[in-house]
Amino acid sequence: MRYIETSILRAPEEALPRLEVLGTDLARLLRVRDVALQEASNVDPFNCANAAGTFAYQHGVHALRVEHVDGVEWRSDRSENVEGIVNEGRGVRILFSNVDFACRDDLDPKPRSAKGSGSERVCSGNNLFGHLPEYTRPPEEGLATYYLMVDETGAAELTRPIVAGGTFTSYVERIWLSTGFEDEDLIGLRPSLDDDDAISDFDPQVARKR
Repeated sequence: MRYIETSILRAPEEALPRLEVLGTDLARLLRVRDVALQEASNVDPFNCANAAGTFAYQHGVHALRVEHVDGVEWRSDRSENVEGIVNEGRGVRILFSNVDFACRDDLDPKPRSAKGSGSERVCSGNNLFGHLPEYTRPPEEGLATYYLMVDETGAAELTRPIVAGGTFTSYVERIWLSTGFEDEDLIGLRPSLDDDDAISDFDPQVARKR
């Protein structure tokens, strides 16, 4: 696979206009993050060990749809059994993923659950072209597929990855949304998450720390 130079948009003056081009905005995406992690924290000793990640994923996808699906631009999507949303007019798909770290220069985000072949297929359009500074409709082989990536500290980014071998192997574009709850004075929302196992391509399964 050819080398991809990652475009990283860290500053608000870069990230916010890009989100607008993609048909979303910072407030909506952070509300999705907040819902996912609030639900992840709603576990007790009687829940399954992987409940926190499952709750985060299920409610993260639900919140993505609540915040975006409008009957005009955005609709629900479950291509290849991968749950998310799609805006065909803009040629953009957004999925949700629990990750180990987000918004770090020293560490690339990796999914907490192994990605299956369906995730590889829906992200196949990301392999076909590099970063486009202004939005251009992708080739017919695929949409530009982004993941809203959320880690346990509340850090979140909207990122367009290459998926291979069950993980994110490289990144076309990373848009930083938040570096974490400590920067937002929302520490009480922070759940405790750990690694997970995948269920098909439905992403979740993050076990709580013992």
